[in-house]
Amino acid sequence: MYKQLLANHYKEIHINSTITSLWSGCGEIVRCNLDGIDCVIKAIAVPDHINHPRISQTQFAINRKRRSYDVEYYWYQHYAQSLPAQSPALSCFNTLKNEHQRVLVFSDFECDGFAAAEKIPSHINAIIKWLAYFHAVNFQQRPLGLWPQGNYWHLDTRPDEYEKISDAVIKQKAQCFDREIRNCEYQTLIHGDAKLANFAVGITTEQALGYDFQYVGGGIGVTDLMYFLGSCLTNTELEQASDYYLAKYFDYFTQAMHEYHRGVDASIIVDKWRALWPVVWADFYRFLLGWSPNHVKINNYMQEQYQALDTY
Repeated sequence: MYKQLLANHYKEIHINSTITSLWSGCGEIVRCNLDGIDCVIKAIAVPDHINHPRISQTQFAINRKRRSYDVEYYWYQHYAQSLPAQSPALSCFNTLKNEHQRVLVFSDFECDGFAAAEKIPSHINAIIKWLAYFHAVNFQQRPLGLWPQGNYWHLDTRPDEYEKISDAVIKQKAQCFDREIRNCEYQTLIHGDAKLANFAVGITTEQALGYDFQYVGGGIGVTDLMYFLGSCLTNTELEQASDYYLAKYFDYFTQAMHEYHRGVDASIIVDKWRALWPVVWADFYRFLLGWSPNHVKINNYMQEQYQALDTY
């Protein structure tokens, strides 16, 4: 069906290959040529019923998914172009829609000299720098048209999973974790799904490039960093290297804040976000216990961060 939407805007359309299907049948990402330009399109059409291997999808969950694609569509129209050179988004040069479909037309990052990010130190460092600059340039930015609270696991957007938590203690503490994150006076925009798979890195430049902005919105920077490190490091690696990467992130963030917000004392923000490091881990732990309590991401490091919050 998206081909008709493309045909309304392009004279010559050549579909070359399907890169991947979107989550649970919500569309596909396709490499193609439109009027002589090589590009990649993200064609979105969320069905009325979604089959997921782990959980049954309520109407609330389906509406959340639809909203995520609308947010991404809006993000590329109104925000992506204002990012600095240190934290660029995948270039989107057209946005198309009708009542039921959305199509985002992107440049092909492989043609632009980028490759999918890998779990190697230089790529991890590049993405941490990307996150730090993204958070700094968007510091105290209001999330107009985006998620008021970014990421896909925060408490308001996961009532179904919250009800399924069997651990009564963390279930009772969930509101406290959420409140600590929401009430932090130092807010920014966060990517919201900052996993390794949502970044590319320049083959010669080692400059990171971000994409998949479905859950971009308000939040605190360490939420993205937590999720990113959890997406690519094992438990042992987290125990050995998380302090190093956290310090590296804050170094980049301080540098970026000096560039974009000279009148702001970055050390105050760093101290506050550092104190919330175990809270963002506990908040994600709460989500996983309700969504998939045997998930591989539940490890000793995550549980130790949660257990360190003995005052809650």
